[in-house]
Amino acid sequence: MRIMPSKRISEKIMQLLDIKPYSSMVNTIITHSIAENSVIPGDVESLRAEAAKVNRDLQAQGRSDYTDDELMLLFMVESMIAPYLAERPDILNNYMAAISKECRVFDVEEFKNNPYFKNIDFHEKHQGDYELLYHEFMPYEVAIYSPPKRLPKVHIDIPCVSCFTHTLKYPAIGQTSIKSTWMSVTPNEVYTMAGAISNANGKVLTLGCGMGYFAYMASLKDEVKSVTIVEIEQDVIDLFEKHILPQFQHKDKITIIKADAVEYMKTLADGEFDYCFADIWIGIEDIAPYFSIKEIGRKLRKTKIDYWIEESFAIYLSQFVWIEILESFSKAVHAEIPDVSNAPVEANEEKVRDYVHRLLKKIEITTPDQIDYYLTPKTIIDLINKAKITF
Repeated sequence: MRIMPSKRISEKIMQLLDIKPYSSMVNTIITHSIAENSVIPGDVESLRAEAAKVNRDLQAQGRSDYTDDELMLLFMVESMIAPYLAERPDILNNYMAAISKECRVFDVEEFKNNPYFKNIDFHEKHQGDYELLYHEFMPYEVAIYSPPKRLPKVHIDIPCVSCFTHTLKYPAIGQTSIKSTWMSVTPNEVYTMAGAISNANGKVLTLGCGMGYFAYMASLKDEVKSVTIVEIEQDVIDLFEKHILPQFQHKDKITIIKADAVEYMKTLADGEFDYCFADIWIGIEDIAPYFSIKEIGRKLRKTKIDYWIEESFAIYLSQFVWIEILESFSKAVHAEIPDVSNAPVEANEEKVRDYVHRLLKKIEITTPDQIDYYLTPKTIIDLINKAKITF
């Protein structure tokens, strides 16, 4: 990458240097707090009373667009990040304003009426070391329901937080010997798979079985003729075939193939399936399988392919695009940029950094708008789709 060190570009980079570090910090604090310790109010009624009072004051000023429940959720989120932004109240206020637009208070009935939640029973089913069971989201327990929302121009990521006003039971598979959850279907899975389920049609291929949520929801659609599941783990297949598949209304549409998803994709003829949903990774830290399927998928012009949490991968990769921009700017102005010199990349990220470097090798930035363009997740996905390089 080459970058022209104009005054406007310098101003743009200085603006982003001021705000972008807080994006990573805020997201890390919220996601780690939720993952490591359930974030639940200690006294729901006191929190409700506080929210009601604040809402009355806002309504008197003509400024309230929130319900009391939404304010309760926002109070809990603010309590997580406020100690880290004590010296930047402007940043805190901006983040809370943005988070408030993405927060959701869900109705338990919406999920109870989801066909999978409603029709697939997980009570008292055991197989070897595994059991099908239910976990719970407690009232007002903070969760992440969707990938972060990227704000254009400033390129910060806003966590999509949610809660329920009543207890929600959701299905899971536990491993009894280590008392751990093996996999589950939470509102996050429901929301992040909604687009893929909507797109599924004709002969459908899904890479990764999980608990069969995508396969079940896709099989309910009249326009879906068949669903072929590729899964490599025999334990997953056994649990699915014995306990979950028999409960499908359209089990006749389902075929299960035990195989490595990447190797199976290499054997596909273009157009063999009308649609493919790839979901063989745990999260954004598991990016290598995403690239493996993506690189094969570029050759399949007649099959539409959706990749689970692809936007999250693009947001993750945008961090390395930002590093490339800073390093190129640093070379152009012959000066060290603190965010580059003081931000070492972990060993397992070196391959990602090298890939992004090669992806952007021929890019030249001459205007501030081009910085915005290349930091946009959609642009990153487009670059990957057109790339001739491999991960």
